[in-house]
Amino acid sequence: MTLLNQIFDIYIDLNITLAITAMVWLGAKLLLARSGRKVDFSVQLGLLNGLFALILLTPFAVMGYQHMLSAEVVPRTLSVNLADYAVSQYLRGGIAIPAEDFQSLLGLRAQLSEKILTVSTGVGAGIAFALVAGFSYFALKLVVGFVRLYRVLATCHEWRTNGRVQLLLSDRAMVPFSARGLKRHYVVIPSDLLAEPEDLKLVLKHEFQHLRQGDVTWEIGLELLRPLFFWNPFFYMWKSEVERLRELACDQKVAENAHVDLRSYCMCLLRAAQAGIRKHQDREARKRSVGIAAVALLEVQDKLLRRSPAQKLRRRVEALLETNRVRPHWGVTCLAVLPMVAVVFLSALSIQKPADWSQDRLMLSAIINLERLETRNGSNGQLQAYNTFAQRPLR
Repeated sequence: MTLLNQIFDIYIDLNITLAITAMVWLGAKLLLARSGRKVDFSVQLGLLNGLFALILLTPFAVMGYQHMLSAEVVPRTLSVNLADYAVSQYLRGGIAIPAEDFQSLLGLRAQLSEKILTVSTGVGAGIAFALVAGFSYFALKLVVGFVRLYRVLATCHEWRTNGRVQLLLSDRAMVPFSARGLKRHYVVIPSDLLAEPEDLKLVLKHEFQHLRQGDVTWEIGLELLRPLFFWNPFFYMWKSEVERLRELACDQKVAENAHVDLRSYCMCLLRAAQAGIRKHQDREARKRSVGIAAVALLEVQDKLLRRSPAQKLRRRVEALLETNRVRPHWGVTCLAVLPMVAVVFLSALSIQKPADWSQDRLMLSAIINLERLETRNGSNGQLQAYNTFAQRPLR
């Protein structure tokens, strides 16, 4: 197996693992909703970010586990592989299809990967072209987004600096937002917000909370990965969930402050949305909007297949009015997380290609050879019977 094949296999495995983990997360959300328990938003956001980090680490974990299997540090009986399990079930009679067809199904992914990497067929060439074109488009869009963000930051006026955090004033920003560079963090405030000192205090509390949560760093990380996962719908579902939870968690943290009036904070969000929509309606402001690698106070632009900004704002206000959200003990959280981590790791491990030919696979190969031999003997018998009939003299 070449290095390119290995990299492509890891890429496909990551996409499959992301899809499985997303379904596990949706299942956990459904169980919580049915149980009536409402967990703290910051806990949910931490779990979601942790699971995504785990997804990215699964290739290294799988390689380490397979190395321990080959070194016999871990017994062979603890090997987990979906293909080997399917072969075992086939040999026990659990799958009733011809052996050759079954083997073709097992090798379907390898065959398709080979066609894509070698561009040997029309299907392989089409998929390869779509992957390269999609990656190039989203990579270019990412670069343009960073350049646009840099230009917006360059046109801002420096207001205050506190350590590595720099407060900037902008005449063009539709809503307040946070961004970061390699060393510095930036909080960009629309200039007209200076006329509303109470709203300004609440906005700064909100944006500083984003910086404390590391939301800007996570946003940049997800945007950097978008060109790789552009075709995977579960990536967009995951990113949408992160965006939802980080705003709700941030609102919750700000509202928990004893010096923050809940009604004033809700009205601040409403006024910020109204001001942002007015600026969005201006054509020049729309061209200079920042839509990438930054975390805004709220959204004022409609996005495809997403809830409208009005619906999102309503959900945030409703969440602020909820008072029965609980922060479980860390021990309870660990007990709830361990099964999810186990499912993610076992899923990543089970979809790997088998390292070598097991006894079951050798038996499957023997069955295929016997079926081929039987088919060939049957064809030869029919041909011999035909020849015998043809050689009989006519009476």
